[in-house]
Amino acid sequence: MRVLIPALLIMAAVALFALGAWLFPGVMDWAVSQQRAFQNEMAGAVCAIRSGATGGWAALLLAAGAYGVVHAAGPGHGKYLIGGVGMATSAPASKMIVLAVASSLAQALWAVIIVYGGFFVFQLSVDRMTVLAEDWLAPASYVAIGTVGVILMVRGARSIMQPRQASHDHSICNHAHGPDLEQVARLTSYREAAALVASIAIRPCTGAIFLLVIAWQLDIKLAGFVAVVVMGLGTATLTSGVAISSVALRGMALFTGEKAGVTAVAIPTLQVVAGVLVLWVSLALLSISLL
Repeated sequence: MRVLIPALLIMAAVALFALGAWLFPGVMDWAVSQQRAFQNEMAGAVCAIRSGATGGWAALLLAAGAYGVVHAAGPGHGKYLIGGVGMATSAPASKMIVLAVASSLAQALWAVIIVYGGFFVFQLSVDRMTVLAEDWLAPASYVAIGTVGVILMVRGARSIMQPRQASHDHSICNHAHGPDLEQVARLTSYREAAALVASIAIRPCTGAIFLLVIAWQLDIKLAGFVAVVVMGLGTATLTSGVAISSVALRGMALFTGEKAGVTAVAIPTLQVVAGVLVLWVSLALLSISLL
């Protein structure tokens, strides 16, 4: 049974991943087309604000929020990391939602710093700003995401092996043989949470850069800033759903492990599975960005 539960968890994760891969092309095509449509809506709304047309602000914020949602559904890495960490740690749903919102808003604010700071301080051109975001910051973000995946894998593997290292009779002693749930699964510190947020936020959203560039050129910088923050909240809406789903999946695994008496193995196995998937996604995205 000790081997069966990890095997079943791995098989379930692989099956879900295969299903996602099968559905992936259609979902990605839909998300990309919707992002383009909302980019056009945002461009039109920005021009309306510049000309003083009524309803320009409302149109911009609605389009920006909708763009954030479909952007989170499309190709990206934030939802994969949030989902992996939610599945592989003991962090409650509330904490995972905070991480999802914090990472989305940090990504939005980082886009503002790059675009407005790049124009104002460094006098960067639009082309150089795009190169910075896509050729340097995107790969750095994927490497950071992959590092988190490796950490999850190592922690899970260590936790699985530790109980097996105790060879003496457990019935004649009362101390712990291997880590308990909190020791093997917790998100250990605010520093780790900050690292997770930074690994997502370091790559600014392309749509946010697009919007901020237009806002700068039309001299309506405040509108661009507010819209990008709303865009981040739209992204956070979907990633928060991913966070809640991952915590629910972890709860199902814990329930199964408790029934089988192998909780100490079930959670580390989830860590290994989540780490492998996060690493795989990060490497796939990194290879695409480097082509």
